[in-house]
Amino acid sequence: MSMAVPSASPASQSFFKTACSGLATLYTLTVRQHLHGKRWMVIGTLFSLPAGLAILVRATSPDVPPTGLEFLLAMMLLPQLLLPLVALLYASGIIDDEQEEQTITYLLIRPLPKWAIYVVKLLATITTTVVLTAIFTTATFAAVYVGADAPFEEWGIRLPKTAGIHCLAVAAYCCLFGLASLLTKRSLVVGVIYIAVIEGLLANLPFGIRLITVIYYARMIAYRTLSYVIATPHGEENMAAEAWQLDLQSDPELLTHPPLSTCFLVLVVASVFCTALGAWICSEREFHVKTPENV
Repeated sequence: MSMAVPSASPASQSFFKTACSGLATLYTLTVRQHLHGKRWMVIGTLFSLPAGLAILVRATSPDVPPTGLEFLLAMMLLPQLLLPLVALLYASGIIDDEQEEQTITYLLIRPLPKWAIYVVKLLATITTTVVLTAIFTTATFAAVYVGADAPFEEWGIRLPKTAGIHCLAVAAYCCLFGLASLLTKRSLVVGVIYIAVIEGLLANLPFGIRLITVIYYARMIAYRTLSYVIATPHGEENMAAEAWQLDLQSDPELLTHPPLSTCFLVLVVASVFCTALGAWICSEREFHVKTPENV
């Protein structure tokens, strides 16, 4: 006598399909929201700054080595200032924007788990920032190298590596600032202070505290996969080692610093942890729902 395995009830299947459809719609709407409005104009302007500076420098100082210009714009200005700032502008509004505009009402009255709403909106934010980061990193490289005395075979290999590092970093920043937006109502202020003090100041000091920064691990990945050695009148100069306070004299192989795989793993695990914690906080939080009775 065979036992039939009970299948999921039609009601549960219908709920699952409705939830998936609603979350897919929410993902699409969030991406569209990120690509419209004044915030998008500000972010587009910020991301265009490195390419604009590259064009200006090449027009006024044509003798600047392309690799040096790439380092200053693509590995200093972009990851240290623009990437965390763009991530902050987008991720800080994952839930706050919905509350301010009272659109969270329409999300909560639907059969969607609150944790899933947060995760889907965060994924849409990460998708938007990652795509924009890849596009504008490519634009920066084009502004630095196109027409310069540098073969495409060289910088064409450096571009995807740099873009990949930037995308990993901006995704980590989105997860971090998304969590921060659930912990404080002044997430923009806290985020700016964090970017300036932690990622901007402390990450540039040769102390252990930089191990808690995103940019440190992004820099170590860049250092171990790319070369920023340029020729100067005084000999070869490693721009990355000097700018990032890496002591090559006492530790030429940087054995006291984490290897490539560890850096990648730290950023991924930290991003997943921040996402999971943010989802849990969102699931436990009671949001004020504006209804016609209390308008």
